[in-house]
Amino acid sequence: MDPLTPAAIEPPANLLLVHPDCDEPDACEQLCHESAETARLIVTFGDETPEPPAADDVDGKRGLLTIGDVLADSGTESSPDFGETVVTDSVTDPTDLSEIGVAVSRFCKHWSEADEDIAVCFDSLDALLRHTSPEAVFQFAHVLTNRLANVDAYAHFHFDPTRHEDRVVSTFGTIFDEVVADDTDESLPEATDEEVADLLAEWEDEASDDLEPTADSEATDEEIARTLSR
Repeated sequence: MDPLTPAAIEPPANLLLVHPDCDEPDACEQLCHESAETARLIVTFGDETPEPPAADDVDGKRGLLTIGDVLADSGTESSPDFGETVVTDSVTDPTDLSEIGVAVSRFCKHWSEADEDIAVCFDSLDALLRHTSPEAVFQFAHVLTNRLANVDAYAHFHFDPTRHEDRVVSTFGTIFDEVVADDTDESLPEATDEEVADLLAEWEDEASDDLEPTADSEATDEEIARTLSR
């Protein structure tokens, strides 16, 4: 797997940003800086909802989607107001890939209809893998990156290569347009084409027949929910 640096990437693209979880990669800051004046969605997993920035402190639009059980105590649910400069939303169950996908797609729908340039920072695929099987997360990432490509989003997904087998890391890399790493990264796990093909075959046996949307259609929220429901 040959990673690139952010400077070598031209948006729009879906990128896999590989780095150990203990590091705060400079590459993420560079990728976010590239999208400073766009409608930017940040997806986070954690024990508390991040403090949204003040509307006067951001250029373009900002979206915060928080995933985590702690949000179950946040009170009455309300729909995001996409007319605001800063938009917040949440999904309480980190195992509900269908609802996470629909929530991200909802931002895409409203912002694309408003002719906004869209960027996404998804932190992280490892958080999903702590709750759900690799084949389910692979299917989720496959469907979601198709959705993001349909709206010409500039998206990057964090992934810690030290937590998984080499063939798992390499197989996830096949979903994305490019694999991105910091300049300081010396090497990444590698698997043979045969190992990747064997793992894909295993996962595809368990995947839905309609995993990949047709090239000339854009997945709706309902299609994403149906495809990702287990």
